[in-house]
Amino acid sequence: MSTIESIDLHVRTYRSALKSNLEVTVHSLTNSHLKMESILHQYGNYPNRLDVSAFVYSLLRLPKEVDKTKKIIMGQNPTVFADAGYPHVTKWVKIGSPARRRSRFFDKKTGTGAAFISSISDVDDIVNLTIAFQVEWNKLHVLFRQEYPTYETFKKSLGSEKFLKLINVTEVDWQNIRTALGINWRLRLKRIYLSTQNIRLQLLAGSWIDYTKTTQRWWKNIASTVAPSFHISHQQIYFVSSNNHSLLNTFTGYPLTIKDQILSCLQSDHPQLYSVYQQIINQEIFLSETDFLYYAFKKYSSEFSSHYQELQDKLKIISIPSAHFLDINTQIFPVSSLTKTIHDSRLKISKPSKIANSQALIFNIDYPLGFAAYHILNEILENVNRIKGVYVLGKAAVLNSEIGDIEIPRVVFDEHTQNSYLINNCFNSNFPFSNNQGSILTHQKAVSVLGTFLENQGLLNKYMENQITCVEMESGPYLSAITEATYDQQLPKNTVVDLNSAPMDIGIINYTSDTPYSKASNLGAGSLDLNGVEPVYLGSLAILQQIINLEEST
Repeated sequence: MSTIESIDLHVRTYRSALKSNLEVTVHSLTNSHLKMESILHQYGNYPNRLDVSAFVYSLLRLPKEVDKTKKIIMGQNPTVFADAGYPHVTKWVKIGSPARRRSRFFDKKTGTGAAFISSISDVDDIVNLTIAFQVEWNKLHVLFRQEYPTYETFKKSLGSEKFLKLINVTEVDWQNIRTALGINWRLRLKRIYLSTQNIRLQLLAGSWIDYTKTTQRWWKNIASTVAPSFHISHQQIYFVSSNNHSLLNTFTGYPLTIKDQILSCLQSDHPQLYSVYQQIINQEIFLSETDFLYYAFKKYSSEFSSHYQELQDKLKIISIPSAHFLDINTQIFPVSSLTKTIHDSRLKISKPSKIANSQALIFNIDYPLGFAAYHILNEILENVNRIKGVYVLGKAAVLNSEIGDIEIPRVVFDEHTQNSYLINNCFNSNFPFSNNQGSILTHQKAVSVLGTFLENQGLLNKYMENQITCVEMESGPYLSAITEATYDQQLPKNTVVDLNSAPMDIGIINYTSDTPYSKASNLGAGSLDLNGVEPVYLGSLAILQQIINLEEST
């Protein structure tokens, strides 16, 4: 039976080992990882059963170059890498992964991968992704070589009934594996057949100051970018942590203005998706036409990017791409520009003159991973005139709902600090929209965990016993930063923190991306796809409406 203590032991094992600043083998960390019996790596201990979810999850969050990687080095900024003997790391080949935003580079000659990290959460993430990847890769290698004495016999058997039975997967699983492996899936499977993995990890620097310096450089890049227009530190802002598409689409309404072009393209390029649109119109699917158009627009956003950018320039919306040291994109919206757009019609502006005269800015970032949220919000709080509101929209694994539901917490327990935060979540008293495809659960209890792999049945049982049902990674770190802006002391630990008197509006919205009690429905088994469209856009709309309401009331 999995225990909570096994998680703590594993975290202490790899964090203490990496503090040596020397290379650590993934193999040496595998035993404690498997003893956790992670919800996301349920079959890690089964030598004859591929853990499809864990393998797919790690493949989607690691660059394909991991196949040829001998060592992964982690550092916060180019200076840290240079001091460790890697002065040209940013001149290596830039690499990426489909489902994890992180600046990475790869040296083909030495098989060395460089990962830029922004908090301890990145270390937790990289370590456990790499362990899961190596465990499942090596498991497949052994199974392949035992059954197929030559590569030719292996190659001919790929995808056959015998092959799928050997690795104990369904045809759907097999398709998911191929998709995660990418267009060169045959080549990557050949690599699995030919060799095992023995990756090494090295953390170059991991002090609090190192992470703080990284965030400072990120902020300085933003300040210098907007300097020709205004002094960012003198502004009043609404801070939003979400993504870089839903807020932009609802604010501008642009995809709705090219509806005919989008539908025409879908009809010829994606007939199955076009048939979904017809079902929506016929009210056979309870998804709004507007949200569907937002979703479909993503497939053609590059074709309309020039025209869309012209509109953003006209509205004085500033987009600031990430820098090498912190892969967080930023958007800045003048609230006053809402009166100059044909924004989403679900937004209600009752006092347009108030909005037109607003001096406030909306500061939206791609939601970061884990504890980076603390460093980012803390940096902003220290450098801007006033934050009028903090709003968080993010994914969560939920123990009492279905994929696509919305959860609004009133209490957040943070595993980093062991604090319980009591908040006056504005969306508990006013969530102005209905979720046609799912439920809206208010007054929930949430937990911000250390990482996606760092959860097991024992931990989930404990949370359920305490009626904590929403599992995510960012709210706790954000509330930790708000705590330091509320009280006249440094961040406490192991206590209850009352943030009802916080000097800014607070709103947290989570939407279900994962149901960990359903073994067939976790993040390694699939994606949100259309099921996640409505809650994402309802969350963005609710945040914008709250900002409008506050500006109209001042």
